[in-house]
Amino acid sequence: MAPLLLTAGRVYDGVAERPLEHAYIVVEGEAITAVGRQADLLGSAGHFAQVLELGADVTVVPGLINMHTHMAFSTGASILDDHQRESYDTKLIRAVANVQAALHTGVTTIRDCGTLNGIAFAVRAAVDSGLMRGPRVIASGAGITTTGGHLWFCGVEADSEGEVRRAVRSQVKAGADFIKVFATGGNSTPGTNSVAAQYSEAEMCALTEEARRLDKRVAVHAHGTPGVLTSLAARVTTIEHCSFLHPSGIQYAPAQGRRIAEAGIYVCPTIAHGRGKALLRDQDPTTPQVTEFLARRAARFALVRQLVAEGVQLVSGSDAGITDNTFAGYPEDLVLTVEGIDLSPRAVLQSATSVAADALGRADLGRIAPGKAADLLAVHGNPLQDIRALTSPRLVMARGRVVVCPSMAL
Repeated sequence: MAPLLLTAGRVYDGVAERPLEHAYIVVEGEAITAVGRQADLLGSAGHFAQVLELGADVTVVPGLINMHTHMAFSTGASILDDHQRESYDTKLIRAVANVQAALHTGVTTIRDCGTLNGIAFAVRAAVDSGLMRGPRVIASGAGITTTGGHLWFCGVEADSEGEVRRAVRSQVKAGADFIKVFATGGNSTPGTNSVAAQYSEAEMCALTEEARRLDKRVAVHAHGTPGVLTSLAARVTTIEHCSFLHPSGIQYAPAQGRRIAEAGIYVCPTIAHGRGKALLRDQDPTTPQVTEFLARRAARFALVRQLVAEGVQLVSGSDAGITDNTFAGYPEDLVLTVEGIDLSPRAVLQSATSVAADALGRADLGRIAPGKAADLLAVHGNPLQDIRALTSPRLVMARGRVVVCPSMAL
C-alpha cells in the first residue's frame, strides 16, 4: 500500500503535555512510519500518492480504547432476561453491530470483559482477518464466576482453588486474551450480592497465579470492599468498578488507595453517561428517584477523585452493553469523566489511549509515533482544551485504513 500523508493543525501523541502544532503523520500499511512538523516536509508532500489535509482546526489523537465492554449485551433493563430470551444468532449479530458502532465514534480497540466464547472470539477473528471492519477486540471470553454468581449466564462457574485454576486453563485454551473474574456479585444478575466477596483471598490468589504462569493479565469485577481487597491481595492487573461498597454505602480509606497505587494496579471506574440519562431527561429533577441517583453518582465521583489523589492510575471503560450504556456513547463517557471527577482533559484522554495500552500490555497501541499501529482519530477542535471535541470526529483510521471520513467516499 502506498504511503499516506495526513496533515492537521495538531497531533497529540497520547503522552506529551501538549500537541505538536502544524503537524503531519505518514502511514504505510498498518503502521505509522513518520510524525513531524509540516514545515519539515520541505515540499515533499507532493511525492505522496495519497494526501489527506484535515484542516487547521483539527487534532489527531490515538484511536480510543474502551477498556470495559460486553459486546453481545442488549443495553436493556434486564441483561439476564434478554440474554436468556434471545437466540445465539441474535447475540452474534448484535455484537457485530455494537463493535461497528464503537468504531464510528473513534474507538479503535475494545477490551471485552465477558461474552460467550464463541461470539467474542469469532468477532475478534473476523476483525483480525479483515472479514469485517471493527475495532481491535481484546477479549476474555466467558468470565470466571461462582455457581450462580455474577454473569453466570455467560461465564465459567468455579467454586474452589482447584476449579478456578482449571477455569483459567480452559479459557486460555479456548483463546482468551486475558482472564476476567467476578470477585463480587453485580446489579445485573439477580440473586447475587454486590457488597460481598464471591471468592476467598486464597481462591483469588490461585487464579492470578495460574494466569501469570500462562502469561495472561487479570481483570476483576469488584463492587464490595471485600472483593476489592481480595483483588489487591491477588495482585490483579485491573480492578473494574472498584466501588468500595458496604451495606451502608461507600466504605473507603485512603490507605487502601495507596496500596492499589503501590501495587501498580490500574482501576477502571466505568464512568458512563448512559446510567441515569433517561432518568435525568424524563423526570423532574426534584423527585426522590432523581435526587437519590445524583447523590449516589456524586459519591462515586468523589471516591474516584480520592483514588486519583492517592496515585492510582485510571483507565477508561464504559461497561458498554449494560443497561443504557451504548457502544456509540464512549466519547460522552469521557466528557462525563472530566466534568464529574474534575480531571484534566489530558489525563482522561491518556486514560483512554496510552495508559489503557500500558494496562493491556500493548506497546503498539495508544500512541502516535513511528512503529506504532495506525489507529487514529481526528476531531474538530482541541480535546486537550475541551474534551467535548472528541464527540466531533473528522476521521477514524483503524489498522491504516480510513473507516470514517465525511469528505471521502468509502
